[in-house]
Amino acid sequence: MGKGLQIKNTHGWTVECLQAHEKTIQKASMARRVATIRLLMQGDYAIQVAELLHLHRETISEYVKKFNTGGMEGLLHREYAPGRRTYLSPEEEQEVRQTWNSVHFLKKDTAVNHAGILAF
Repeated sequence: MGKGLQIKNTHGWTVECLQAHEKTIQKASMARRVATIRLLMQGDYAIQVAELLHLHRETISEYVKKFNTGGMEGLLHREYAPGRRTYLSPEEEQEVRQTWNSVHFLKKDTAVNHAGILAF
Protein backbone atom coordinates (compact mmCIF):
# COMPACT_ATOMS: atom_id res chain seq x y z
CA MET A 1 0.00 0.00 0.00
CA GLY A 2 1.11 3.48 -0.75
CA LYS A 3 0.49 6.73 1.03
CA GLY A 4 -2.95 7.81 2.15
CA LEU A 5 -5.57 5.79 3.93
CA GLN A 6 -4.54 2.39 5.13
CA ILE A 7 -6.38 -0.49 6.65
CA LYS A 8 -4.51 -0.92 9.93
CA ASN A 9 -6.48 -3.86 11.25
CA THR A 10 -7.91 -6.39 8.82
CA HIS A 11 -9.85 -8.24 11.55
CA GLY A 12 -8.98 -11.44 9.71
CA TRP A 13 -10.52 -10.38 6.39
CA THR A 14 -8.62 -10.97 3.17
CA VAL A 15 -9.32 -9.39 -0.19
CA GLU A 16 -10.84 -12.65 -1.42
CA CYS A 17 -13.09 -12.99 1.63
CA LEU A 18 -14.24 -9.39 1.29
CA GLN A 19 -15.05 -9.92 -2.37
CA ALA A 20 -17.09 -13.04 -1.59
CA HIS A 21 -18.88 -11.29 1.29
CA GLU A 22 -19.61 -8.28 -0.90
CA LYS A 23 -21.58 -10.50 -3.29
CA THR A 24 -23.82 -11.82 -0.50
CA ILE A 25 -24.95 -8.40 0.74
CA GLN A 26 -28.41 -7.44 -0.51
CA LYS A 27 -28.27 -3.70 0.16
CA ALA A 28 -26.16 -1.85 -2.42
CA SER A 29 -25.01 0.86 -0.02
CA MET A 30 -23.61 -1.73 2.38
CA ALA A 31 -21.94 -3.67 -0.44
CA ARG A 32 -20.31 -0.39 -1.50
CA ARG A 33 -18.83 -0.04 1.99
CA VAL A 34 -17.26 -3.50 1.76
CA ALA A 35 -16.01 -2.73 -1.76
CA THR A 36 -14.35 0.41 -0.42
CA ILE A 37 -12.34 -1.58 2.11
CA ARG A 38 -11.51 -4.29 -0.44
CA LEU A 39 -10.20 -1.79 -2.99
CA LEU A 40 -8.07 -0.04 -0.38
CA MET A 41 -6.65 -3.38 0.76
CA GLN A 42 -5.79 -4.14 -2.88
CA GLY A 43 -3.65 -1.01 -2.93
CA ASP A 44 -5.87 1.57 -4.61
CA TYR A 45 -5.68 5.15 -3.40
CA ALA A 46 -8.67 6.67 -1.63
CA ILE A 47 -9.16 9.23 -4.42
CA GLN A 48 -9.35 6.41 -6.97
CA VAL A 49 -11.87 4.49 -4.86
CA ALA A 50 -13.93 7.65 -4.39
CA GLU A 51 -14.10 8.22 -8.14
CA LEU A 52 -14.81 4.57 -8.92
CA LEU A 53 -17.62 4.19 -6.35
CA HIS A 54 -18.95 7.76 -6.64
CA LEU A 55 -18.27 8.55 -2.99
CA HIS A 56 -16.79 11.59 -1.29
CA ARG A 57 -13.24 11.19 0.00
CA GLU A 58 -14.40 11.97 3.55
CA THR A 59 -16.90 9.12 3.28
CA ILE A 60 -14.03 6.82 2.38
CA SER A 61 -12.17 8.01 5.49
CA GLU A 62 -15.21 7.31 7.67
CA TYR A 63 -15.54 3.78 6.30
CA VAL A 64 -11.86 3.10 7.01
CA LYS A 65 -12.20 4.41 10.57
CA LYS A 66 -15.26 2.26 11.17
CA PHE A 67 -13.58 -0.84 9.77
CA ASN A 68 -10.30 -0.28 11.64
CA THR A 69 -12.08 0.08 14.98
CA GLY A 70 -15.05 -2.27 14.69
CA GLY A 71 -14.32 -4.68 11.86
CA MET A 72 -17.15 -5.75 9.58
CA GLU A 73 -19.81 -5.11 12.23
CA GLY A 74 -18.56 -1.56 12.72
CA LEU A 75 -18.47 -0.97 8.99
CA LEU A 76 -21.99 -2.22 8.33
CA HIS A 77 -23.63 -0.75 11.44
CA ARG A 78 -25.79 2.25 10.66
CA GLU A 79 -27.64 4.49 13.09
CA TYR A 80 -30.98 5.75 11.89
CA ALA A 81 -32.68 8.88 13.13
CA PRO A 82 -35.44 8.12 15.59
CA GLY A 83 -38.01 10.11 13.64
CA ARG A 84 -40.75 12.35 14.86
CA ARG A 85 -42.73 11.40 17.94
CA THR A 86 -46.33 10.40 17.40
CA TYR A 87 -49.13 12.78 18.26
CA LEU A 88 -51.30 10.04 19.71
CA SER A 89 -50.77 8.03 22.85
CA PRO A 90 -50.81 4.23 22.44
CA GLU A 91 -54.37 4.17 23.81
CA GLU A 92 -55.53 6.82 21.33
CA GLU A 93 -53.86 5.00 18.47
CA GLN A 94 -55.62 1.77 19.43
CA GLU A 95 -58.96 3.61 19.54
CA VAL A 96 -58.38 5.03 16.06
CA ARG A 97 -57.54 1.56 14.74
CA GLN A 98 -60.70 0.08 16.23
CA THR A 99 -62.82 2.88 14.81
CA TRP A 100 -61.23 2.51 11.39
CA ASN A 101 -61.80 -1.23 11.36
CA SER A 102 -65.45 -0.92 12.40
CA VAL A 103 -66.13 1.74 9.72
CA HIS A 104 -64.30 -0.33 7.11
CA PHE A 105 -66.36 -3.43 7.94
CA LEU A 106 -69.58 -1.41 7.84
CA LYS A 107 -68.80 -0.33 4.28
CA LYS A 108 -68.70 -3.94 3.18
CA ASP A 109 -72.17 -4.63 4.63
CA THR A 110 -73.94 -1.60 3.15
CA ALA A 111 -76.58 -1.41 0.44
CA VAL A 112 -73.89 -1.56 -2.26
CA ASN A 113 -73.07 -5.08 -1.19
CA HIS A 114 -76.78 -6.00 -0.93
CA ALA A 115 -77.39 -4.73 -4.44
CA GLY A 116 -75.05 -7.39 -5.77
CA ILE A 117 -72.11 -5.04 -6.49
CA LEU A 118 -68.87 -6.34 -5.14
CA ALA A 119 -67.10 -3.91 -2.83
CA PHE A 120 -63.32 -4.00 -2.81
